[in-house]
Amino acid sequence: MKHEPENLTLEQDEPPASETAKGVGSGHLVSPPFYADEYVTIYHGDSRRILPQLGTEWVDAIVCDPPYGIDLQPQRGKTKAIANDTRREAKALWWAMLPLLHAAAKPNTSHFVFGGWSEAWCAEVLREWFTVKGCIVWKKNQFGMGYYLRPQWELAWYLHKGVPPVPEKASSDVWECAREQAPEHSCQKPVELMQRAIQYTGAKVILDPFAGSGSTLLAAKNLGLRAVGIECELEYCELIKRRLAQEVLPLG
Repeated sequence: MKHEPENLTLEQDEPPASETAKGVGSGHLVSPPFYADEYVTIYHGDSRRILPQLGTEWVDAIVCDPPYGIDLQPQRGKTKAIANDTRREAKALWWAMLPLLHAAAKPNTSHFVFGGWSEAWCAEVLREWFTVKGCIVWKKNQFGMGYYLRPQWELAWYLHKGVPPVPEKASSDVWECAREQAPEHSCQKPVELMQRAIQYTGAKVILDPFAGSGSTLLAAKNLGLRAVGIECELEYCELIKRRLAQEVLPLG
């Protein structure tokens, strides 16, 4: 039996029931998008509030990078701390979000969720709602900061809902990809890395409910695919909008 998500008090007001999301989910009433173009729709707000209004079984792949629960404090003041990133906050967020993500995903689909190696509870939560098929290790081209060990990798859980089609060629579980050289977000993922994840799922419609800097959304647009992102911080919504405005040429 699956655990019930924790009861959470959200500060955001209920969204107005005056707009519909066109081409997204089941068309339930939702707050107006912050941004929309031919490929990408962005919602500004709390995913726990917005996602249930977008319908069920409309997502081909969830590719996301939620808070890890490590209370990340960026050094040198170039980027800022991540919201909801204490262990208590992140655990509550994951327990609340996973049933919503499972409901949004179509049957027989595959997904990628990034996380931290030190937080064993992440896999526990994921297994309540999805089948964990393995972990991808993202090997970076540079070492991070550290007194004893300097991290050079992060992981992403590869998940199934049901039984998705078998890929034409099985992938190695180590993906090498250069990290961003001048990130504007503390946990900014390379677009190239997110493109690889999306392509491996074979998805046509992608969801990132923790959009952050928008790398997943840019990756989808580069591939000529539809994507929906939700981001709780307005400044990052603005950042994603700026990045999407740059020249992007869909493939194929």
